[in-house]
Amino acid sequence: MSFEFTPQEQTRVQLAHLGGVQLDPIGHADLAVIAVLSSVYFVNFAAVAFLVWNRNYPPLKSKYPFLMAAIMISMFIYFLGDLVLKAHVHVRGRVLSNCMLFCVWMRVIFGAYMVSVLTTIRSYALFCIFLCNRAFRGKYACCAAAIATVLAIVFVVVTYTMPGAQTVRYVPLIEMCSMSYAYRAVVQGLLWLVWIINAAINFKLRNITSSFNESREMFVACAAVFTLLAFNTVILYTHPLYPTNMALRITETLCSHVIANFLWWFIMFRSMYNCAIRRDAYLAEWKDKLVRDGLQKQYQIARTDPFSVTVVSVASSNVAKLVSLPRGMVTDHDGFDARTLASKAAQSAGT
Repeated sequence: MSFEFTPQEQTRVQLAHLGGVQLDPIGHADLAVIAVLSSVYFVNFAAVAFLVWNRNYPPLKSKYPFLMAAIMISMFIYFLGDLVLKAHVHVRGRVLSNCMLFCVWMRVIFGAYMVSVLTTIRSYALFCIFLCNRAFRGKYACCAAAIATVLAIVFVVVTYTMPGAQTVRYVPLIEMCSMSYAYRAVVQGLLWLVWIINAAINFKLRNITSSFNESREMFVACAAVFTLLAFNTVILYTHPLYPTNMALRITETLCSHVIANFLWWFIMFRSMYNCAIRRDAYLAEWKDKLVRDGLQKQYQIARTDPFSVTVVSVASSNVAKLVSLPRGMVTDHDGFDARTLASKAAQSAGT
């Protein structure tokens, strides 16, 4: 695949001009975007391998490692779909000209929608843990998965029942995939719906007491994504043929993936960095803060956990306090026993 201004590319530009379309040729700027983002995702997949390998490290375990790994995979699929929809590559041949595959299944369903819905499920898991005092499993997990699946099925049914010209089609003249105005509304509506649900869940979580900054992480995620969705929606309707404009297609692609990657690393960086650089020291700090937060509120369970919990009763100043700790953190890491630490804290408070 060439990024030079070949005779074939020159012919494509001229044909587009005859059709009334001002088309910027695919060039080295597109190649630079592909190279930079491919390098970023290469580093990301190395980070995902590190995350999965260290998935039982408690600070990482609390971040839902497999869920975060799935989000990263969906981000990469979204990137592949972007390359075709935004014409960063020559959309030719039986494979790349399959707009339904790249633009609907890869970019939307297993890309943007999957990233959005998995992030929302993560917010819902935190809702179950902090506000419902229930582990995110069983009927709670099944309910979240069922709703996400139903939304995806409805979207697919709508896609395949709409006339082909009203969804995504290949335009041979300019060798690009094009979405109709109606279908853009369907796609954007789906993404806005998922993120509005996410924002509503996070609004409920705004006052939680957390050792791990979950509410702040998700607030930043919602703010950034709403900004991106607004930008994308404006571009889609003010510049419907924006992939023909090099500056717009590069800006749109970079904004989408810079924000997506920022959100992932905003959630994961601190725990992953400390796991790699100061594993034992950070683990001790993390455990201490967990217990301190658990002892701060009277008559309450301060923290439950998605990997099931052990509830510890502590007597302090003649007041019964409950501390909820992950089962895996009670005795199985470095000889740490949260019950002993809680007991010592209670004795100190009593004296």
